Amino acid sequence: MPALLVPPRLVPSPLPLLTPRDAAIRLDLAERRGEVRRVARGVYVDDAGWSALPPWGRYLVRVHAAALTHPGATLFLESAAAVLGLPVLAEPEEVHLLTETGTARASGGVRIHQSRYPREVVEVDGLRVVSPTDTAIDIARSRHLAAGVAIFDALLRRSDAPTRDDLVKMNGDRPVGRGCGRASEAIASANPLAETPLESVSRCAATWLGYDEPLLQRQITTRDGRTQRVDMWWPHARVIGEADGAVKYDGTYGAPAEVVLAEKQRDRLLREHANVARWGWREVRDPRELDEALRAAGLVRRRLPRYALLATLPAAPAAAPAAER
Repeated sequence: MPALLVPPRLVPSPLPLLTPRDAAIRLDLAERRGEVRRVARGVYVDDAGWSALPPWGRYLVRVHAAALTHPGATLFLESAAAVLGLPVLAEPEEVHLLTETGTARASGGVRIHQSRYPREVVEVDGLRVVSPTDTAIDIARSRHLAAGVAIFDALLRRSDAPTRDDLVKMNGDRPVGRGCGRASEAIASANPLAETPLESVSRCAATWLGYDEPLLQRQITTRDGRTQRVDMWWPHARVIGEADGAVKYDGTYGAPAEVVLAEKQRDRLLREHANVARWGWREVRDPRELDEALRAAGLVRRRLPRYALLATLPAAPAAAPAAER
């Protein structure tokens, strides 16, 4: 049996889940009126609330709904990552559950995996989830290298983070097979200084394009005497890299117009110190655009690009993943 760990704080469903047993109204009739939406068999949410959610919020609702309809199952892969607050690079089509018995199958947007390899499990209020470390290794072994780097970056930022040596040992203790080497490379490439999934994937793309590994979260003093922290810094080329997720302009950090003005003023001061390349998910989605931005800022390739990784770089999410909210 898997070990049960002291549970971390799990991310709750962003909307209350409604079931016929608990609801004060007929949910099937409310669904016909467009008042609620069915997200799993016998599980509904407020329709207006659902429509207002970003993609990662809707996935989180679906994960909690699937857990409610599959009691005793363990959240797995991206579904575990979502409730653990670890990054998910795109909105998965399926909720992933893990079972030690029974058979693997998929139905109604839920995929049940069968694995005999024991994993550590956390349990909170009846919700069972593969542990953060095992989840990171599972994703690194089975998904694109960029997803592995992003989740290890985030894992190493946590206060309860394992050491890099622990990760290497845990990956090595698993059966050697598909994804073992990919997970090893992701562990070696991980950097807890990357603050968002966009920064993690950008760093991957830049190095796979053939550029030097940037320094992260460096302090730059501008002529007004202020210290500005930049996402990436290539000191030899004197190039600053800024990875901007759309969340910066969604009102979280103030009125969007004011944020844009502050960014322009900051850029003006930084450009007196170095060249600045700025990009977002769109450029990472198409590494050729990121390549153009970096070359225009003055970076020079040091090695041949890793074309296979660039060609298979997963599509950027439509909105910020959990760790970037």
